[in-house]
Amino acid sequence: MSYKLNLSDLPSLENADRGSITRTLVAHVIAEVDSGRLTAGDRLPPTRALAEAAGVNHLTAARVYRRLAELGYVTASVGRGTFVSARAAATPEDADSADWQSFVLPEHRLSYAAEILRDTLHTPARTGVISLAVGWPAPALHPVKELREISAAVFDQVGVEAVSYLSSSEGLPELREQIAARGRRSGFASSPEEIIVTSGARQGLDLVARALLRPGDVVAVETPTFAGLLASLQDSGARVIGIPVDEEGLDVDALEDVLARHEIKLCALQPDCQNPTGQTMSAERRARLLELARERSFFVLEDGVYATLRFEGPDLPRLRSGAPSHVIYVDSLSKSVGGGLRIGWIAAQGPVLNRLAGLKMATDVHTSALDQQIAARYLEPGIHERLLEQSLPYYVERRDALMAALERHLPGEYRARLPLGGHHVWVELTKPVSERTLYSEAIHHGVAFTPGAATMPEPAARAHLRLSFGLLEPEELDEGVRRLARALRAVHRYDQLGATAPVS
Repeated sequence: MSYKLNLSDLPSLENADRGSITRTLVAHVIAEVDSGRLTAGDRLPPTRALAEAAGVNHLTAARVYRRLAELGYVTASVGRGTFVSARAAATPEDADSADWQSFVLPEHRLSYAAEILRDTLHTPARTGVISLAVGWPAPALHPVKELREISAAVFDQVGVEAVSYLSSSEGLPELREQIAARGRRSGFASSPEEIIVTSGARQGLDLVARALLRPGDVVAVETPTFAGLLASLQDSGARVIGIPVDEEGLDVDALEDVLARHEIKLCALQPDCQNPTGQTMSAERRARLLELARERSFFVLEDGVYATLRFEGPDLPRLRSGAPSHVIYVDSLSKSVGGGLRIGWIAAQGPVLNRLAGLKMATDVHTSALDQQIAARYLEPGIHERLLEQSLPYYVERRDALMAALERHLPGEYRARLPLGGHHVWVELTKPVSERTLYSEAIHHGVAFTPGAATMPEPAARAHLRLSFGLLEPEELDEGVRRLARALRAVHRYDQLGATAPVS
């Protein structure tokens, strides 16, 4: 292997003592870097090669590299070698470059779920791309008029308090009471003291993962699941085991098989209108899950963000109503009112509630006081209930349009159950295809989706896609699926020809 450091051009070391040999070789490498002959990322020869070329022993060569590392000129990676540091190679012309940061920041590799989550946030803004990847509520349904009036009333009524610190990290008392009133009706809470207001359900999920899990713990999660939840669980360092989901929700028999082999700390799920399948957990499975939680002393994380967006089937009591000390409930207004109003909540009791409250305080003190003042008044007069009544037929129309488009453009090439609620359709492709290749090709064809692998802790045998319908009109959904079908056919052609799909 060739290296940028010229070993035939090393300085003469005759009659030099050990200390001066080290200093001379160090100075030589520094001069090569400072002159620009060695640049950031250039690989240096192994210590044995340097020792042989310089006529010194291996330990001396090792001391040279160690000293260069101390001075910030090189970085070493076990198994890869020694490389010129970006900091050392920076020249006055690129002094403002941020490249050096990658050598200083601690190593952190985003999970695939986190990568896709970040990427999909940008897809609605891409010119010419129809995004089937984002599960946001429809802007046409946002109660803008009501929120505008409420916002003005907030400042009229409380003035500067609207933008002042709150006295409690758990949240505005009036809002906690409004949330608890809904909790008493649906079963997720009985009193305001059980409620912690969060900056959306996403923060609630993250706080629960951080409060409960440590590296080495075992957590069970639906597969597929919400990519954001999966990212938080994986970031905790816990071992994440997927439990299948079918038309009756989480497969509790499969969970019992896992419990026979592992002591789990947490089971995380969306029992109502699950993201991404849109299915609901049966009453029998709910009862058995809670029995297992009591028998085996594990927590259940219940994510209820789509529970009020049910199109079909009876409303079932929230899981937490059956085991309030075992179930931690998370919800928000983001999927109905709008994601910009960052109001979510956690419902829990016992020591875990105190731990979550302390973690919330340490994270951001409290959720925006203005958002909480607005939300408390918004929930008072029944505006939210009217919004939900308007939302359901709106989303049913788009769900049905997406299902029709799949059958029109991909007949025989997919399997999908009709979602009972929520914003998504879960699609399994019947022919083998690389999800990542299809994802890139789909962007090239002007359509985006959420790859199934971003929602699963383990690889699946077949390719899956989460297609979201809330943001789009029926004709846009049809065009999006048409583009997706064209992208899929293109990938199949590449596979038949043994070619590589172009990267957009």
